[in-house]
Amino acid sequence: MITDMYFAYLNRVMSQKKSNEELSRDVYEAFQTISVTSEMILRRRHDHLLQETLYTTRLKFLGDSCSLFIVGSQVEESTTLGMKSDIDQVARLDSFHVVLRLGAWQTGKINLLAFKDETTPPQFYKLCRLQKTPDGRHEYMRDPIDDTDIVDKKGRVLITNTWVDTFAMLEFKNLGEEKLIMNGPSRSFDDRLDLVLAFPCNDVPEECEDLYQRSRPGHWPKTETFEYARQCPVFFVPQGHPHSPLNERQLQWRLSTTQSDSSCLISLKNNILLKMLKKENCKAKFGDNFSTFHIKTAMLFTIERHSPGTWCIDNIVVCATYCIDTLVQWAHDKV
Repeated sequence: MITDMYFAYLNRVMSQKKSNEELSRDVYEAFQTISVTSEMILRRRHDHLLQETLYTTRLKFLGDSCSLFIVGSQVEESTTLGMKSDIDQVARLDSFHVVLRLGAWQTGKINLLAFKDETTPPQFYKLCRLQKTPDGRHEYMRDPIDDTDIVDKKGRVLITNTWVDTFAMLEFKNLGEEKLIMNGPSRSFDDRLDLVLAFPCNDVPEECEDLYQRSRPGHWPKTETFEYARQCPVFFVPQGHPHSPLNERQLQWRLSTTQSDSSCLISLKNNILLKMLKKENCKAKFGDNFSTFHIKTAMLFTIERHSPGTWCIDNIVVCATYCIDTLVQWAHDKV
């Protein structure tokens, strides 16, 4: 109800012939009305991070080798109570360890090697099981150990992303939950919760190197934010590319940098405004083809191209326009 009122108010003020400063002030007042204030944002962020700690502690007491991270809009502070956003969580399966080269073995873990071949799209990998030889070397596993494993043409045992379904069902039963809700890479037992089971990787894949090595103006991300993001682990989540053949799709695991992304987007009220505009004006036309991922990516690139003084609440309408211009330019380039 609050969000509906906000959308009606926002559409009304945006249709009026006012200066950018006046429109920004109106948007700021609307934010104040729905409690998008610095104090409330910090409080909600603190609450969710506390929940993250409590959930992980509970799992440890239950004997699960798993760590839980709350990600997405709840910790990026890019939602409001009225938006009724899902709670996005990543359950890191700590008994697994993904490596990018054979020599990066980790003792006491189930080691998986991430690799690409001619069938894997960008940001997607295949994962093969590794084993230790009696003489201490590391090699590809040749004999499947799970019903969902598949042996490829080179004799390597690949772990399929459908393995997660069986694992999730067993884990949920241990927690007293019976149903399994599947939505993309999410395996959940609650419609309000998107829970992604993920394998951790401490190495930096090739796709991520561009983020750290390409030239940029220098003001964004801030040095401390950039260094923190660089320390965040990446995840491999159970999702194949939608345009891949079914037999290949079930072998693919998508690279996820959700923790790094969240660290770069904290406290950007412009993100909230764009998400509200998307929900009100874009959902009916584009459906799931236009997502908050596109908005966040456009914001990160747009922030780099404009001076730090641009990104303030007094200029929020101009900032939103810059981000929309970036999205439009990408769409034209794609065509």
